[in-house]
Amino acid sequence: MNPNKTVSVVMCTFNGERYVREQLDSIVAQTYPIHELIIEDDGSTDRTVEICREYASRYPFIRVVVNERNLGLDANFEAATMRSTGDFVALSDQDDVWYPEKISRQVAAIGDNDICFSCYDRGVDRQHSTLVCQQYRLEALLFAGFAGHTMLLRGDFARTHEHWALASQVPFMHYDWSLAVFAQLKRGIIRIDEALNLHRCNPQSAIAKELETDPRVPAYMPYTQGLREYRRMQSRPEWQRFYSLVFNRTSDTFQPLAHRMSGLMLRPDGRALLRLCGLCCRHRATIYWNGDAHGVMGKVRGFCYPLIFAYNNKKFYQDQ
Repeated sequence: MNPNKTVSVVMCTFNGERYVREQLDSIVAQTYPIHELIIEDDGSTDRTVEICREYASRYPFIRVVVNERNLGLDANFEAATMRSTGDFVALSDQDDVWYPEKISRQVAAIGDNDICFSCYDRGVDRQHSTLVCQQYRLEALLFAGFAGHTMLLRGDFARTHEHWALASQVPFMHYDWSLAVFAQLKRGIIRIDEALNLHRCNPQSAIAKELETDPRVPAYMPYTQGLREYRRMQSRPEWQRFYSLVFNRTSDTFQPLAHRMSGLMLRPDGRALLRLCGLCCRHRATIYWNGDAHGVMGKVRGFCYPLIFAYNNKKFYQDQ
């Protein structure tokens, strides 16, 4: 680990007064020195800004920026990151808790990669949590990203607009997914297979509200309606834009599995879909989003993963 490498922390806030103090305490308590902490508030109406300014008065490396208008999750994180100056950039939610060695472990592990991320604990507290280790190979990123709050990014990579662009171009993608895709198309990603932060189950967070599901929906629905939604999404220009980008920037020798799969996702015929499902089943251990790919049902879920993915993202197209 090079102790001379500077780390900028970027935190975006919005009505987070209930949790933000604990997260700020965990950031200033990091064992690795923090070069700067940039907090960009997106129009909070509670005491969030007041609390952040209180910390800024105590810690000179903290800077608080209040947006004149609400930018939304993705644009706010990009705007805040573009203000950073560190060799590395760590992204922070307002309601997590970082463990003391998070930054030092990630700086030591990142090597020549564009992103180092870690597993994390998810729950109300550390004692009542579940370990989450997300997929990160490019073939897995064709269907889902992984949490931005786990990421340490190389500064030059983080401050390149193109790496954020998919979040504004593809309705079912967020900034962290876009960053992960471009990292795998460039210098790569490395994962630390232990939890370095607590992601608290906060039902009021933007992502929790977006991913909220209807408990009345039967479990078999993705399998029976997924094909329709897959075809519907496949016809959208945003789908073609994303998967064409991956296909054109990969080859039979660079990221060959993602190259093959993205090519199949661009084809509207049934044979291509069957071949895609077969590849997802065969490589389910590194593609299926939560690693639950064991036994007969694991094979079924792996085979049907493109349909499950499409069904779970159908809400992004309901108004189009």
